Amino acid sequence: MTRLEFIEQHEQVLISCAMNGISVGDWRKAEIYRYVRKLQADGNKLDYCVRKAVIKYAVSEASIWRILKSMDQPLTINV
Repeated sequence: MTRLEFIEQHEQVLISCAMNGISVGDWRKAEIYRYVRKLQADGNKLDYCVRKAVIKYAVSEASIWRILKSMDQPLTINV
Protein backbone atom coordinates (compact mmCIF):
# COMPACT_ATOMS: atom_id res chain seq x y z
CA MET A 1 0.00 0.00 0.00
CA THR A 2 1.30 3.44 -0.86
CA ARG A 3 0.85 6.61 1.17
CA LEU A 4 -1.67 7.87 -1.37
CA GLU A 5 -3.70 4.66 -1.15
CA PHE A 6 -3.68 4.85 2.64
CA ILE A 7 -4.84 8.49 2.61
CA GLU A 8 -7.57 7.75 0.09
CA GLN A 9 -8.78 4.74 2.05
CA HIS A 10 -8.90 6.64 5.36
CA GLU A 11 -9.78 10.10 4.08
CA GLN A 12 -12.87 10.65 6.24
CA VAL A 13 -11.06 9.59 9.41
CA LEU A 14 -8.16 11.89 8.59
CA ILE A 15 -10.55 14.80 7.93
CA SER A 16 -12.30 14.19 11.26
CA CYS A 17 -8.94 14.08 13.04
CA ALA A 18 -7.89 17.36 11.45
CA MET A 19 -11.21 19.02 12.36
CA ASN A 20 -10.78 17.97 16.00
CA GLY A 21 -7.11 18.84 16.37
CA ILE A 22 -6.02 15.21 16.65
CA SER A 23 -2.49 14.65 15.44
CA VAL A 24 -0.81 11.42 14.39
CA GLY A 25 1.30 11.47 17.57
CA ASP A 26 -1.76 11.43 19.82
CA TRP A 27 -1.62 7.62 19.96
CA ARG A 28 1.05 8.11 22.66
CA LYS A 29 -1.31 10.34 24.64
CA ALA A 30 -4.03 7.70 24.35
CA GLU A 31 -1.62 5.12 25.77
CA ILE A 32 -0.89 7.38 28.77
CA TYR A 33 -4.61 8.08 29.24
CA ARG A 34 -5.46 4.36 29.28
CA TYR A 35 -2.63 3.68 31.75
CA VAL A 36 -3.84 6.34 34.19
CA ARG A 37 -7.49 5.27 33.92
CA LYS A 38 -6.54 1.61 34.43
CA LEU A 39 -4.66 2.45 37.62
CA GLN A 40 -7.64 4.52 38.74
CA ALA A 41 -10.06 1.66 37.97
CA ASP A 42 -7.87 -0.59 40.11
CA GLY A 43 -8.81 1.62 43.06
CA ASN A 44 -5.89 4.05 43.20
CA LYS A 45 -6.39 7.76 43.79
CA LEU A 46 -6.05 9.92 40.69
CA ASP A 47 -3.09 11.92 42.06
CA TYR A 48 -1.19 8.67 42.64
CA CYS A 49 -2.04 7.44 39.12
CA VAL A 50 -0.77 10.69 37.60
CA ARG A 51 2.50 10.47 39.54
CA LYS A 52 3.01 6.86 38.40
CA ALA A 53 2.47 7.96 34.77
CA VAL A 54 5.00 10.79 35.21
CA ILE A 55 7.62 8.23 36.19
CA LYS A 56 6.69 5.60 33.60
CA TYR A 57 6.42 7.94 30.59
CA ALA A 58 8.96 10.61 31.63
CA VAL A 59 6.60 13.53 31.05
CA SER A 60 5.63 16.36 33.36
CA GLU A 61 2.70 16.16 35.75
CA ALA A 62 1.09 19.12 33.98
CA SER A 63 1.31 17.20 30.69
CA ILE A 64 -0.51 14.23 32.20
CA TRP A 65 -3.30 16.49 33.48
CA ARG A 66 -3.59 18.11 30.02
CA ILE A 67 -3.79 14.68 28.40
CA LEU A 68 -6.56 13.58 30.77
CA LYS A 69 -8.52 16.76 30.06
CA SER A 70 -8.04 16.64 26.28
CA MET A 71 -8.98 12.97 25.89
CA ASP A 72 -12.31 13.62 27.63
CA GLN A 73 -13.29 16.36 25.16
CA PRO A 74 -16.26 15.62 22.85
CA LEU A 75 -15.58 15.29 19.12
CA THR A 76 -17.12 16.73 16.00
CA ILE A 77 -17.54 13.81 13.62
CA ASN A 78 -17.52 14.51 9.90
CA VAL A 79 -19.83 11.99 8.26
